[in-house]
Amino acid sequence: MRKRTLNLFIPLLAAPGLVAADNIRVDVERNIYVPDYPNSHGTLQVAAAYNGDEIQIHYVFETDNPSWYHQYWRYEDGEWVRYGSGGPKPDPHGLYEDRISMLLDDGAVDGFDRYGGWMTAHDGMRSLTSEAESSEVEAHPTLGDDLGRSDVRKYLPQTRDVDDPTDVSWDAVRDDDELAQLQEDGVFLDLWQWRAHRSHPMGYADNGYVLHYRLSSEGDSMFTTNWDDDGNHPAYMFDPDETGRVALDWDELVDGEYSQDDPYFISEHNSVPFDPDHDWQEGDVIPQRFLQEPSGSRGAIRAEGGYEDGAWRVTLTRSLDAPDAMDSKTLEDGGLYNVAFAVHTGGFGARWHLVSLPQTLGLGVDDEDVDITAVRVDGDLADAELEWTELTVFHPGQITWQFLHSEDHPGQDQVREGLLGVRDHHVIEELRQYIIKQELAR
Repeated sequence: MRKRTLNLFIPLLAAPGLVAADNIRVDVERNIYVPDYPNSHGTLQVAAAYNGDEIQIHYVFETDNPSWYHQYWRYEDGEWVRYGSGGPKPDPHGLYEDRISMLLDDGAVDGFDRYGGWMTAHDGMRSLTSEAESSEVEAHPTLGDDLGRSDVRKYLPQTRDVDDPTDVSWDAVRDDDELAQLQEDGVFLDLWQWRAHRSHPMGYADNGYVLHYRLSSEGDSMFTTNWDDDGNHPAYMFDPDETGRVALDWDELVDGEYSQDDPYFISEHNSVPFDPDHDWQEGDVIPQRFLQEPSGSRGAIRAEGGYEDGAWRVTLTRSLDAPDAMDSKTLEDGGLYNVAFAVHTGGFGARWHLVSLPQTLGLGVDDEDVDITAVRVDGDLADAELEWTELTVFHPGQITWQFLHSEDHPGQDQVREGLLGVRDHHVIEELRQYIIKQELAR
């Protein structure tokens, strides 16, 4: 088994501007939470294998603080109250799931090979200091009326009708015909999201894509909201015949006592309709997400593995052929693809994750410029001798597409001319510190 190491850095004994604390700046009102030095980076190991039909992506991510819990309803004072928050700081009870995500492109999205996930980050997005007002998003004809959204999430700059990159605006969405043409031309990013709570227990990762918004692929999701609006209570509770209980216990939950083998999640396989006449006790807990078997392209990525020996060890499997060409990319033997990864851990959600620089994924491509080599096997993918690549993942701050093209960015001219990518100029440790300093200066 060969191991390739990329983009690693030597930690500084005293990184300039950083202090050893739980965080180095918090301003919740302005969506600022800057992690301390040890928590602002990590290492994601990636390997891949494929045969004539399928591809597998393997992840290993070490963490001492894993979470397969997400959001829960807690019974208190006669009401069901939701707990679990995705930011702008770690959930105080640890009730937010770990996630590993991959953005994938086949070359159709100009710029992704140079800037990775940063080309999907824009002023006005949720969880940025500049986030748009929810009322403005709700009133937008595309994001509000058509999509039913109240916030701005990842999107490609190609989907906005502007001439200058610094003028790219969340509300300047191209018309429906133009968006449809972009999608037909493959100008979108395939998004594979492994979710430790909302998808993994059902044996799936979530399939989506990024176009003018972060969108879900065709088909039914593997999770929905466990809530009955009419009754003002959860729609389902645990089936006592299957689980030995109707609810979890709050103290045991926040103490992390429910293992991956326990019913920490609720699904169509371990639940019954909620009984409002049950003698509910203070501190009873029911998961807020209801898990179900997905369908269509949304359920095209199978997941297996779990947390073991101090690390998430997860394998994702999907067909080489796109399950739906309008929301997924086809992969071919000999093909070279651009990818970027992100890891959510430690009770963080939204933009408070760790990201990689853009990488290349080659299927059977023997080239020194290929970062991640997918190994070809003729039979069972489990027989592949994997070639592992170690990637540094780090806090991305609030670097946006507009900033990269602005006078505030020293590399503005090279970015505008398309001559320089993030890996061409930056040493990863210097970049990580630069990003944190930018956020500290806000």
